[in-house]
This record gives sequence, structure tokens and C-alpha cells, in this order.
Amino acid sequence: MILELLQNLLILFLFALIIVFLLSKLKISPIIGFLLTGVIVGPSGLGLIKNYHLISTLAELGIIFLLFVIGIEFSIKKLIAYRKELLVAGLLQVSLTIFIIFIFSYFLFKTSIKLSLFLGFLLAMSSTALVLKILMDRGELNTPFGRLAFGILIFQDICAVIIISVIPILGGQIESYNAIILNLGKSFFILGCIFLGTFYIFPFIFYQIVKTRNRELFLITILVLSLGTAFFSYKLGLSLAFGAFLGGLVISESEYALQTMAEIKPFKDLLMAIFFISIGLLLRPEIIYSYLSFTIFFVFCVFIIKFLVVLISSFIVTKNLRISFLTSFILSQIGEFSLIFALEGKKSGVLGEIWYQIFIASSVITLFITPFLIQWAHKLTDIFLENISYKSYLRFKKKKEIKESTFKDHTIVVGFGVGGQSIVYGLKILALPYIIIDLNPNTVKTYKAKNEPIFFGDATNVEILRKLGIQQAKALVIVIGDSISARKIVQIARRENPYIYIIIRTKFIAEIEDLIKLGANEVISEEFEASIEIFTKLLHYYKIPRNVIFDVLEDIRKNHYQAFRTPQKPKLKSIEDLEFLKNVAVETYLIKKDSPLIGLSLKTLDLRSKTGATIIAIKRNEEFLVNPSPNFIFKEGDLLIIIGTDKQLNKAWTILNNPFNLPI
Repeated sequence: MILELLQNLLILFLFALIIVFLLSKLKISPIIGFLLTGVIVGPSGLGLIKNYHLISTLAELGIIFLLFVIGIEFSIKKLIAYRKELLVAGLLQVSLTIFIIFIFSYFLFKTSIKLSLFLGFLLAMSSTALVLKILMDRGELNTPFGRLAFGILIFQDICAVIIISVIPILGGQIESYNAIILNLGKSFFILGCIFLGTFYIFPFIFYQIVKTRNRELFLITILVLSLGTAFFSYKLGLSLAFGAFLGGLVISESEYALQTMAEIKPFKDLLMAIFFISIGLLLRPEIIYSYLSFTIFFVFCVFIIKFLVVLISSFIVTKNLRISFLTSFILSQIGEFSLIFALEGKKSGVLGEIWYQIFIASSVITLFITPFLIQWAHKLTDIFLENISYKSYLRFKKKKEIKESTFKDHTIVVGFGVGGQSIVYGLKILALPYIIIDLNPNTVKTYKAKNEPIFFGDATNVEILRKLGIQQAKALVIVIGDSISARKIVQIARRENPYIYIIIRTKFIAEIEDLIKLGANEVISEEFEASIEIFTKLLHYYKIPRNVIFDVLEDIRKNHYQAFRTPQKPKLKSIEDLEFLKNVAVETYLIKKDSPLIGLSLKTLDLRSKTGATIIAIKRNEEFLVNPSPNFIFKEGDLLIIIGTDKQLNKAWTILNNPFNLPI
């Protein structure tokens, strides 16, 4: 048995290695590779694995581990942060999908009431693992549509735990109403015990284990608590999967969640691979071939229904068609929880073999399409919106959001998160006119009440930009997380106003070239600004003169980080080792070629009386002068070493840059 298991695992992962590698070259999700691996090596493919019992065991283990990992990644804090997307959009999406699929199946496919309801459960779920991975890889998880999709997925995950408990009822394993109530009562009882344990028992246990500083003991504790919860759930008549999820949830709510994720992360992808490979192993292509036309029709119906339901649910929350369309494209697939339900439904007798195979095939197809669909989502959304009258859209909203702009030579700020608020703060100080546009209705409502010139709208729509006075604007600042929308805004703005000054924030350095070509004047990269800040701190630690540091940073920034993006030799020679100064409160200043200090004496500069800071030493070539005389004459290349408080040093730096005509 052990040798057979080892042989089967070796075959599975060997084929997975080859297939996933080849698909990665085509930028196709690894999940698709795992599913195809199962199909190819399974009984209906090459027949390298024929033991159905072993296949079922692998699938069961995959389910347990997958739910355990998802449980760890789950958090009550996420529920609070995404409460509107979760409670409104999520509830609407799940309930409407179940209702429509139920009606559709019952009247069109003539299925039983139980099967129709169960199909609604299956198709209400989207792929948490696949969608979140793609959005994270694309840097779109924090975009408005990314947050909305994430909130809906969280609600689906919560519903999944409840649905797993309901499946035995649909399968007739629980027949009386008392038994049904008892089963649901067990679920809530276990859930209550878990939460009590989360706040009172498990933190104490973890604390005692952590004090031992034994990594192996910590890992064993995690497994005992999680698998023990799953086993306890099973003994009370619920599923192992339900218990595994709760076990992961327990760990996620402890203060040791981050360390737990760090320990288990290397196993996460492997455990998920086992599950998806197991699903592929169970697929029987001969049955799919017999029902090929019906399967294609079923997939088409699933996509249309899910797309429309997500579109409606998203629009009710966001009041924005672009976000709603993008979210719909993202969540139109059948998720991994649905595959879990299918296995549970098959075992409980709710789902027959033919329906099971059709559903598995449909799931594989939708999962395969999803990466391409998300990639094309923005272009498809633009096509849809171009065929929708914007004036009709405004009438549908039944409220007047944006009036024609009367501003001139103003700044348009797109996005009012932390970055946008900082920019507006600076514009206020300088008394410069500005307009803000944001897609978050709550943000707009909050700051509208504070008399901010903020409007709700989609800046990728040319009509909205015109209403904001894009043709009369002097500058445009784009600080949003959606890089694709940002590109479109730049393109439209440059076309509408060739003279407008456009500054845009982007996340990755790879986007800079495209944004410059589209018309942006300045592109600020979060990736490199963070690196530059660290670089600045490091140079300051080594006591490199502040004006030299600024010259280096200016050289890096002036060509859109070209110095960092291409291999170049340093243009500035490093300063001599100043390690001896690292614990002294000092500042250093290098007198450069055109410095106004050249020719001045220390007495004429009179730095101490003007600022309180004192030049304690001067390094000239190889000579080091301590306590120079008042008649010392400054020359190019002198390195001044100045001591004083932070306030005094800042004043001194100002005087050194311009010793004449500058007020102190």
C-alpha cells in the first residue's frame, strides 16, 4: 500500500511538474495544470493510476488541507473591513444565484427540487484561490473592483461552511425536522465553542508552547489543534471539511497567526495541488463526450447567469458600471468550494454520476477560461460601456453628481485615498484650486459633507473628465490602484488637453515606459520610492553629505529612475569612511564647484551666531582640520563637519546653500 501510494504520488507530481511548467510559459494558471494532470494520468487518460479508493482518499485529504489553509487566511477583521461589500453585494450575489439557478434548473432541465437547490449551491461559489492569486499577481487586489470581488468571495466562504452542513439534509441522511434542527444546532454549538476557545483557551496554549522556543513543538501544536477540531466536528455528525475550516479559523484569530502562516506557507501550494489533481483524476471524459453539447450549453448558461447576478449585485453597492462589469468578469467561474460540494453531494446521493461529471467538466472549463477572462476584462468592459449611453446612465442613477466645471487652471485629483488626501492638503496650503473624483461612494459622501469639491464618478469616462474641466485644467494627478484604468485616464486627458501636466502614481517600475508614452509627464513608482527612501536613510547613516545625497536622488529621478532600471556605473565617487561619526549628532556638507561658500572665511559665514550650529572640523584632501581658525577660507572640495541640534542643523544647511539674502 505504501509503495503504491509513493508510486502514485511520484507519477502525479512528475506530470504536474512538466504540465505546469509548460503552461507557465503560456501564462496559464497552475490550477489548470493540476486539473489537466489529473485528467491525463487518471483512469480515463493514460491509466497510470487506477485505484479509485486511493483517488478518493487523496481528494478527501486535499479537501481537508485546502479548507484548513483557507481557514488560516480567513479573519474576522476582514469581515469588518469589507462589511458593505460582504453583507450587501455578497448576500445579493449568493441568494440571487441560488434562486435563479433553482428556477432555471427546475423548469428548464426538469430536475428535482433537491437537485435544483443543490445546483444553486454549487454555482453560487466562485474560485477564491484562483481569483485572489491572479489579482495579487496583477496588483489589482486593492482596486475598487478587487476589493468588491474579495468581499463577495469572503461571503461565499462563510456560506460554504453552512452549505456543507446542509448537504446531508438534501441527501436524505437527516430526515426528521428534529434531526435537521439538531444538526444545525451542532454546527452553531461547535462554532460557539471554537470562538470561545479562540479568545480564552488557545491563546494560553500557544503562549505556553511559544515560551519553549521549540519550532517542532509549535508545528505539532498547530496540527493537533486543527486536525483535532476537524475530528471533533466529524464525531458530532458534521464533515471533516467543516472542522478543518474552523481549525484554521482558530489559528487565524490568534496573535500567532502570522508565524503559523510562515510555517505552513511552503506546504500550501502542495496541498492545494493534491486537491485539484484529485479532481482531475475523477473526471471521466467518455461521459463528457456523450453529453458534450449539453455541457457546453450548461457552461454558457452558468457564465451568463453568474455574470448578470454579479453585475446587478455590484452595481447596487458601487453605483458604477465599470466596477460592476470588471467584478462580473472576475467572478463568473465555478469555484473550488463547489468542487468540494460536488464530492459531498455525490457521497450523500444528491448528485448523480452524470450530473457530477457534467459539473466537474464545466468547472474545469470555467477555471481554464478565468485567467484569460480577467486579462481581457478591461477591454471587454470598454466595449460594453461604449455601447451604453452615458446620459441614460446618469438618468438611471436619478441624482445629479457632477455639474459642469467652472474651474480654470485647476488641478484634478483622481483618487482620494491616503495619497490623494496628502496632495489635496498641499494644494490647500498653497491656495491652489482643485477638484477631486473618486469611485468610493462612502468617501464621496463623507468629504462632501466637509465641503470638499469631491465628486463620484469614473475618470475613465471622457464625459466625466470634460465635466470636471479637463480642457481647462492645469494639472492632473492620478493616485489610484487600478493601473489599467490609470493608463486610460492618461490617454484621454492628453488627447483632451495637450498642455496639461500629468503626474501619476504607479506600483511597478515596468509600467513607467508605457505611461510616459501615453502622455504622462511624471511617473512616481511606489516600488522605487520605497527603495530610494531606504537608500537615503542608509547614506545618511554613513554620514554622506546631505546635498550630495540630494544630488544622487535627483540624478536617479530626473530620467524616470533610468539609473535604477539600466545597469550603469556610479557617477559619483564615494566619500571617505566616516564610520567614526555614526554615534555623533552631526551633519556633513560638501562644498561643490559652484558653491557660494568658496572664498568666504569661517568668520564671514558666522554660522554659529546665525544658527547655533558649529563647524567642528574640516576635511581638505587628506588633511583633517579640527577647530579651524575664524580666518579659514573655504575651497571647493572641503568637507564641513557640523555639530548641533536637529533644528540648528536644518538652519545651518539652509545658510550653507545660500549664505546671502536668505532670512533665518
